Amino acid sequence: MVSILSSRYFNNKHMGAFRRPVHLVVLVALGLFFSITSRSGIAQSCQNQDVLPTASDVVTLKAVGDIVLGSDWPETHYPSGFEEQTQAQLKRVLGSADVVFGNFEGTLTTHSVSTKIVQSGTVFAFRMPPRFARLLRGAGFDVLNIANNHTFDFGETGFSDTLAHLADAGVLTVGERSKITLHKVKGVTLAWVGFSYSQRRNDMRDTASLAELIQEARKQADLVIVSIQAGAEGNEALRVVDREELFLGERRGNVFAFARRAVDLGADLVLGHGPHVLRGMECYKEKLIAYSLGNFVGYGALSIKRAAAISAILEVTLAKDRRTVAFNVIPVKFNSDKLPELDENGLARYLINDLSHLSPLNGTVRLPVATDGYARYQVWLSSAALTDMLRERDPPKRSAN
Repeated sequence: MVSILSSRYFNNKHMGAFRRPVHLVVLVALGLFFSITSRSGIAQSCQNQDVLPTASDVVTLKAVGDIVLGSDWPETHYPSGFEEQTQAQLKRVLGSADVVFGNFEGTLTTHSVSTKIVQSGTVFAFRMPPRFARLLRGAGFDVLNIANNHTFDFGETGFSDTLAHLADAGVLTVGERSKITLHKVKGVTLAWVGFSYSQRRNDMRDTASLAELIQEARKQADLVIVSIQAGAEGNEALRVVDREELFLGERRGNVFAFARRAVDLGADLVLGHGPHVLRGMECYKEKLIAYSLGNFVGYGALSIKRAAAISAILEVTLAKDRRTVAFNVIPVKFNSDKLPELDENGLARYLINDLSHLSPLNGTVRLPVATDGYARYQVWLSSAALTDMLRERDPPKRSAN
């Protein structure tokens, strides 16, 4: 188990930067955020504002999707100044929060033997220099998921090296088998548990283990956050479905059934990643489920075509008493280096709204959007050949859960 203290201050890019004193700052910021969101059309079932929590009882979390900082295997290709410039760009886009989370796809190691037979366009192995752990910490990341399909690209050696280098840099890791990661933030204890579709990690299909881990986390912490790496990939995987997903012949789990089951067992927030595109969100039993947060960094690796051209930063405010106080989405787009930039057109908001209203999701998430930007969104959908994918079809078969 790991526990660290975070001393970040509340800062929302859409409301301006706040300074000390922290207690007054958080109360004022939350009050303004409530005022904004109550008029914006964001679904109220995930925003419980009956009693304003105290500053020490509130945690603001920012979460992003998949992170790949290129690869130096079989040969390096990083230009001069890459680390400093990339760290500065990521930090600028992320802004600040009490906790920043992402899904790290790859390894931090010098081990040179990959466990994969790399094939262009279908199979990849990502190895990054160990010093990049400091880059990630400097960009603002406090917690990184490592339960994904690139964790063991360089075997057990690469995996162990990755854990060690991130720990040395002060970054918590989520997703080791049977592990609950404890994280003390202000006056709130968070418990992180990571799952994947692989038996080498916490297997999302192992219902007994799922129940045991979440229920144990519930005993140890005020808030339980579940990370899930699963589902198909790419433009055809935009929509949440209530069935087992397949990708390149591999079974990648029923993310919809898993996420709802996690909430039933006691999770306060579910963060999905892996499809490399955004998916819809829903409020289920007053808990927010983000089914896929898309990509966040894809330097030298991930696609930025069609649906992958945009993504988002999810911002969630949680109270110690388990209330979801508020949530927000900060839209991003990608430059030619596949690094994120803030998207002034806010395309991710429109896309998430559309995806959140397709079955089997219940349409409880409605993000605020500018009416005059809808035409631009429609043009983008058409140019990315995504219009037909957002049309409602016959609902998938409901699961037993």
